[in-house]
Amino acid sequence: MNEMPTTVEQQQATVVTVTELNLMIKRRIESDPSFVQCHVSGEISNFKHHTSGHMYFTLKDETSRIRAVMFAGRNRRLRFRPEDGMRVIVIGSVSVFDRDGQYQLYVDDMQPDGIGALYVRFEQLRNQLQSEGLFRADRKRPLPAFPRRIGVVTSPTGAVIRDICTTVERRYPLAKVILAPAQVQGPEAAKTLVRGLRQLWSLEEPVDVIIIGRGGGSLEELWPFNEEAVARAIAQSPVPVVSAVGHETDVTICDYVADVRAATPTAAAELVVPHRRDLALQLSQANMRAQSAVYALVRTYGQALSRIEQRPVLESPLRLVAVQRQSVDYLESRLREALRRPTRLADKRLQMFESRLARIDLHQHVVRSRHRMDGLEGRVRESLRRTVIRMNGQLDKHIGKLEALNPLGVLRRGYGVVYDANGVKILSKVKDLPAGTRIQIRVEDGTVKAEVISDGTDDRVGEQIRLDI
Repeated sequence: MNEMPTTVEQQQATVVTVTELNLMIKRRIESDPSFVQCHVSGEISNFKHHTSGHMYFTLKDETSRIRAVMFAGRNRRLRFRPEDGMRVIVIGSVSVFDRDGQYQLYVDDMQPDGIGALYVRFEQLRNQLQSEGLFRADRKRPLPAFPRRIGVVTSPTGAVIRDICTTVERRYPLAKVILAPAQVQGPEAAKTLVRGLRQLWSLEEPVDVIIIGRGGGSLEELWPFNEEAVARAIAQSPVPVVSAVGHETDVTICDYVADVRAATPTAAAELVVPHRRDLALQLSQANMRAQSAVYALVRTYGQALSRIEQRPVLESPLRLVAVQRQSVDYLESRLREALRRPTRLADKRLQMFESRLARIDLHQHVVRSRHRMDGLEGRVRESLRRTVIRMNGQLDKHIGKLEALNPLGVLRRGYGVVYDANGVKILSKVKDLPAGTRIQIRVEDGTVKAEVISDGTDDRVGEQIRLDI
């Protein structure tokens, strides 16, 4: 039997938009208890940590995958850093992202699957601090040889503090142990460990070395010594720190950061203080070495003194004095001779100069010199007179030449020079003087202005120029 066709009104009543459809699917999924707070295991891929703090990734297994998101408010509580390829167990709810029409898993919590969350946190923090250089060997400081004050950060009621105090008292009673009580287990233990370290730093009389530790236990019990805050506090310590956490097989982050790692708290106490038996032995050996050195020095000085006593100068010192006195007399005579010699030489030179002066007739020498000067003076005067006569002749010659070339001399002979109206350009040709041209004529005693009344073709030369004096 054929179904009845639907009417247009019925078709219009069942039509929904894409948004409405996605919202319907979202409400249907969110109302199903199976999709609320479900536990899902899988492998992380396509992991992205957005700048907003949200984490986006895909959770997959061998045959399928689902998109997942963990918002910043949730992932801040993670004690490890998710990575691609990591198998995890997530707790969350399935819902639809109605904008894209895709369902995805909204994660509220996450923990590693298989190797354990604590181990993952341990490895990640160890790698991080190692990359920052907190484990470098060149950061490690040597322990003081003879500490006076030893700080201990541990539980005040445990066996650790008793073992340390007993060991220090037995080995090196001169040292004093200062306890900074702290919790060594539980969620608040890390804070108390950091506080204990800082208390020891702020003492008015500072400690020389710090021991931080506790007895053995499981990974969860030792976890406070794997916290990042404790590791960074140890790295910031102004004095060397010895890590004594657990037994020899237990390894914590504190062991990597500390300056020295001890297998047990008792071993830590043995490391920071010397044994008085060893010190007594060292003192005894040092005393023996000092005595031997003193005896050897006394023998050396005794032998040197014997050699000095056997020297002739000490057997007969007056002989040495006599020799030295003779040397003084010899040096004195040489000094006197050295002082007299320049005086004798100066006297000889003075006598020589006096004899030379005595042989010279100064009056006659002056007369001859004066005659020579008179002769030279006459010769100079005659030379100057001839030079002046010669120079005057040359001057007259040059003056004659200049006078012949002087244009004013030509004007004195009755000639004149014709200039243009402005008196600048000389006009020397008839073609430069058309009728009507105003000119200036320079004569011996001045300048006259004139006007050309003929261009030179008229035979009446006297009428060619009209003077305007």
